[in-house]
Amino acid sequence: MNKKKQILVSMFDNIKSNRSYTVVDIRQWLLSNHLQDVITQIRITQDKDVRRTLKCKLPAITPSGIFHRRNSNGLVEPSSLICIDIDGKDNPSISDMEKLKKRLGKLSYIMYVGLSASGTGLFCIIPYTDYRNHKLYFNSLKLEFEKMGIIIDKSCSDITRLRLASYDEQPYLNWDAVPYEKTLDENDCVKVRDLIKTEILQDNIADNKVNDFDFVANQLLNPTNLDLAHVIPQSKKNEVVRLVNAIIESKVDITRNYQDWFTICCIIKNYFGAGGIALFHDISKLYPNYSPEETEKLYSSIKQWQYRYRSDRLFEIAAKYGIL
Repeated sequence: MNKKKQILVSMFDNIKSNRSYTVVDIRQWLLSNHLQDVITQIRITQDKDVRRTLKCKLPAITPSGIFHRRNSNGLVEPSSLICIDIDGKDNPSISDMEKLKKRLGKLSYIMYVGLSASGTGLFCIIPYTDYRNHKLYFNSLKLEFEKMGIIIDKSCSDITRLRLASYDEQPYLNWDAVPYEKTLDENDCVKVRDLIKTEILQDNIADNKVNDFDFVANQLLNPTNLDLAHVIPQSKKNEVVRLVNAIIESKVDITRNYQDWFTICCIIKNYFGAGGIALFHDISKLYPNYSPEETEKLYSSIKQWQYRYRSDRLFEIAAKYGIL
């Protein structure tokens, strides 16, 4: 490890502790292997209770600084770091965390990426410039990762959040990472989603138009939107309803990727018209940051058969998350 100024953070006995008992250089803490045996036991045990008990005994740090007490008024010295968690349960479509680690390592602002204690997720340490904007940095990172199809734990917006000790034989390291500078106010999140939607709309239009002649010919040869709605057999609609119900029952969010969410919206609108709004809300509610207003806005903005997605695409999306 290169000899740079220490980045000190508070250490706590375990995840339930509110008072710090010492401080530690976060770089040294990240590379420590003294808990390797315990971490290995956590990762190999099949007993959930044993795993939970072992994790509760792990020491933890506050990556964002030194705290005499773990609350917003207890900050003594900020580290100008934010830790974001990528939980496997929130990202069922991501099966290879090692591959994701390499992918994230290409981002200039990533200082560290390593496996979580359970081994089924990752956590990233990212430098920023102003601790007072911690939550605004998080908002921006959340959307940036969402555009990559990755859901990060919303609890990481809390500057006092603890990070459990872990161990990774091959973490990604970049002590010279560029501080992250983008911020985003919560009130602007919907506006940014609108920008994302615009990008996707343009992509869909580009995908549908091989060239102007083909596009015009296609429109002339295709039946009208009304005709398409009439020729959909009831059995196909029933299949979609059954799949949506299976998704809801599984409690697995398949809308975390904006492109997938947009596609699902188009499919439900194509098959059910205005009457499908309740189905779209039901499936959208599984998203951790579900917004009724945003869901309503997207559904009402798309015309029936404006984009010619069919039910087989919905089954493909569901299959990515293990739902068939």
